[in-house]
Amino acid sequence: MIRLRPAKKSPSFAGGGLSSSTGVWRRLIFLPAWFGALAAQAQLADLSLPSPRQALPTPLADEGSRRAEALAHYASALRYEQQSSPRSALEHYLKALAADPANAELAMHTAELAYSFRGRAEAVALLEQAVDANPDAPDTYLNLARFCATYAPDDPFENDRAKQVLEQALKRFPQDAEVHGFAAMTLLSQGRRDEAAEILEAAAAQDVEDSGYWLELGRAAQQVWPLGQAEAREEHVRRVNPFFERALRHARTGGREEQRLEIARYFLLTNQLKPARDLCLEIVGAGGNLQARKLLHRLHEAFEEKEEALAQLEAIVAAAPQDVEYRKLLARVWLERELPDRAVPHLEAALQAGGGSVDDYLQVGETLLRAGQFERSVEFCRRGARLFPDQAMFHVQAAMAQRSLQKWDEAVRAFEEAARLAEGGASELVNHRFYFQYGVTLERAGRHDEAGLQFEKSITVTPQDDPEAAASAMNYLGYMWLELNRHLDKAGELILKANELQPDTAAYIDSLGWWHYKKGDHPAALRELQRAAALLPEPQAEDAEIFEHLGRVHLALKQSAEARAVFAKAAALNTPDERVRQRIEEGLKAAEAAAGR
Repeated sequence: MIRLRPAKKSPSFAGGGLSSSTGVWRRLIFLPAWFGALAAQAQLADLSLPSPRQALPTPLADEGSRRAEALAHYASALRYEQQSSPRSALEHYLKALAADPANAELAMHTAELAYSFRGRAEAVALLEQAVDANPDAPDTYLNLARFCATYAPDDPFENDRAKQVLEQALKRFPQDAEVHGFAAMTLLSQGRRDEAAEILEAAAAQDVEDSGYWLELGRAAQQVWPLGQAEAREEHVRRVNPFFERALRHARTGGREEQRLEIARYFLLTNQLKPARDLCLEIVGAGGNLQARKLLHRLHEAFEEKEEALAQLEAIVAAAPQDVEYRKLLARVWLERELPDRAVPHLEAALQAGGGSVDDYLQVGETLLRAGQFERSVEFCRRGARLFPDQAMFHVQAAMAQRSLQKWDEAVRAFEEAARLAEGGASELVNHRFYFQYGVTLERAGRHDEAGLQFEKSITVTPQDDPEAAASAMNYLGYMWLELNRHLDKAGELILKANELQPDTAAYIDSLGWWHYKKGDHPAALRELQRAAALLPEPQAEDAEIFEHLGRVHLALKQSAEARAVFAKAAALNTPDERVRQRIEEGLKAAEAAAGR
């Protein structure tokens, strides 16, 4: 027999110990404060075998003096035990137990102390007395069996007392699920799995119309036939399922919602997704249970039922608006659907409900940018910067928002503050992307020389494994110099390198063609710009400038008909860029005038 670790558990009279028909023994609330403290500090049992349920108390004799004396002994026992004097505590527990011998919890704790100081035989005798005093209480039998299984006898040839008591309890309480479960777990803890299975199979043969009975057995069955063993999972599920299916059959009546929810969790955890989903739908349909909705949301996701999952997620948030986890889940769904404006309220509500880290605040700032809520983004980033003054990224986000609002000076100041903080500590932010966006902002503000320096920094620190970013910075800087008619040779070097890094990119080929135009090589410009246009089978509004450039080249080559056709195509794209649109209109007029000559 396996020797298990002994328990240290103090019994409690409150609500389940010494009692009488007048309820005097239950009124422990009137005891001095130290008594409650002693009871609260008593250590709980820590056994490997399952804990029996708390027994109902047996009334004492009516003499008030006897009740007072027993209660005094109980209080003294608690005090001595708290003072690490278990031997003295035992004497008082024995006297309290003599007044209430049927108290299963008190008998068990007293027996554990008696085992340490008086031996196993006397401890067993105390528990046997509890069985005799209250033979209709399953807990008294289970405590005796538990003790005998935990504390091995001195005589190795002694009969298996624990097994005998369990057999007695099973006969006496054939329809008590806890007795069956306790017996099965006891045998299982001793390595006797086949005998434990026989106990549950016998319990399954009972005709019991109580969902709680079948749930209790189902919990034990999961231990006897563990579902985590992949090689035997199918067989074990076949053995365990009937307990939960019978529990469900009886739980559908009487409003046993929590029991049905437990069954749904079992189906989910055992990957039986369809019955889990069907049961959750049933529970939600009956009353909108929040926990069932949460399970149902997960199940809809597992079945890739995106709209149904979203509907449940929204219902969960409506029912529990302070649930930060589900607020964030809902926000994530809206972000995945490219609807950041619908994500913003949930991210902000999550911050208000549960606070947040710097990353949480940065996510809100980024989402406000994606949603195009630039004014709010600026205000939110100011708030984030006050809360996290060392975080440079709030200033970057504010700069991007100010830039979108075409407040170039404010955007530059925000970038300057971000650079000051970043270069002073946040080295991970000082990268090629940071310098590129800083350069774009300076260029839009008309500070071209400063912009050039930032673009050059971006090019210098761009990792070799990110040629796309390097080409973008080179092309942007080169094209800026072209537009300003400055540093044309340097502009050409940058644009040629960008095309080398990212060949067959229409925007970069357009820059190359425009560089040839600026240099006066119109045939080369025509060749490159036609190649850029050919890469755009379905031109978009932002491609209008490429056709505007091509029209200019045709005009320079005195090809007015071709120029007019290209400018007309550019105009049809309806670019939102006012400067480009104006150049297209001017080119179209020039082409028409040339054609009329």
